[in-house]
Amino acid sequence: MDAASLSRLYDRKKQQIVEDCNYCGICVEVCPAIPLSPLASLPASEIQEKVIAVLKNGTMSDEASLRAAGCMHCAKCRDLCPLDINPVTVQELLQLELVKLGQKRYPLMEIKLGDRNLFVPDILASMQVRPEEKDWITHVPDKPQHRDVVVFAGCAMVMMPDKIFLVRDILRRLGLDFVIVAGSELCCSARCLGVDLDKVDDHAKNLYRALAAFQPERVIFCCSECAGRITQYDREISPAPFTYEEIYHFLSRHINELGLNCQINKKITLHDPCSLSRVIGDNISLRTILKAIPGLEFIEMDSNKEESICCGAVVGRKKREVGHAMAAKVMQEAARTGADVLVDACQGCHFQFCPEESGYPFKIENLLTIIGEAMGISYEDKLKKFYHYGNIERIMSETGECVEAGPYDPGFTALLAQHIFTRPAR
Repeated sequence: MDAASLSRLYDRKKQQIVEDCNYCGICVEVCPAIPLSPLASLPASEIQEKVIAVLKNGTMSDEASLRAAGCMHCAKCRDLCPLDINPVTVQELLQLELVKLGQKRYPLMEIKLGDRNLFVPDILASMQVRPEEKDWITHVPDKPQHRDVVVFAGCAMVMMPDKIFLVRDILRRLGLDFVIVAGSELCCSARCLGVDLDKVDDHAKNLYRALAAFQPERVIFCCSECAGRITQYDREISPAPFTYEEIYHFLSRHINELGLNCQINKKITLHDPCSLSRVIGDNISLRTILKAIPGLEFIEMDSNKEESICCGAVVGRKKREVGHAMAAKVMQEAARTGADVLVDACQGCHFQFCPEESGYPFKIENLLTIIGEAMGISYEDKLKKFYHYGNIERIMSETGECVEAGPYDPGFTALLAQHIFTRPAR
């Protein structure tokens, strides 16, 4: 399909929403962010009416702007509308309309510096590994060598090279012929949602072309957000030219081949990612993996699977206090389980939870780290270590050699690191 097809699809959805929405407010009532925002005291129906007014005739309001800024992409509202409207799409359309009306919104994880758009995960990766240590491809040539499996690490995993190395070593243990693709040039389109519909379309098509260029038997997405986005694009815009699945679904299918032989004597609880539990609808894979690890005691949180509490990472980029409050809800519920470790299965969740670890009686670990431990594979979680330090001089002292070898200005890198890793007092 041509680039306009995405615009036509969203135009049709917008028309349906404007014609059908009766302002019942059910989607607003279930939103976890609303009670933590200035909209908390307003009737849900009034908030929804303000949202539809933007879509219908461009009527701006503070209420609509706050509603757009507070969307966490958690999909808690997705399947509740009695009129079969997808409220997640409503929020995407609202954000797009507000941009058209003059509001400034920027692609996630990008920084504009002069005439350059810098990709934040690439900068964070440059603090942790030298350029020659990056065991992933950032640019796909026109005719690359065939690979049976292509792994798309996504955006967030780039800022956690230890997780990419874990995936690499796990797939090597499985004896697979694979390549790992990641970096700023390729994106599932999530970075530009609510910003620029044409860029969303371009990102998805470029990713299709890049992954398909290897003529793979299978593509594995390490990010459930990416998997969810590609699934939507596959179904609604253009069929994917390859077979694909999410990383934990893939690993759960190969559970008996992983060699989970190391005893893990820990009590763990699990936080289900929104994209995996609600968007993709997979609440089995993570538990299949955890229950196969010897010595591990698994304790469910009260809010689990599709009822899992959103970590607040997306809204936290715009409304830090709301993101912190959402993360605190997860951490408090995890503490009530008495677990030694809170396991997350999403890089965004890990990024959100790590700064909070010191305030709770348990450790934060990504599921890939736990799998690696059970296989006898380990890499240092430097991102979490930087949060623990919270001291820019110490961070830059330890990362200096990597930064000097990399492509980014050390002074700018230090400013970014200070913004990310030294949180203001609450």
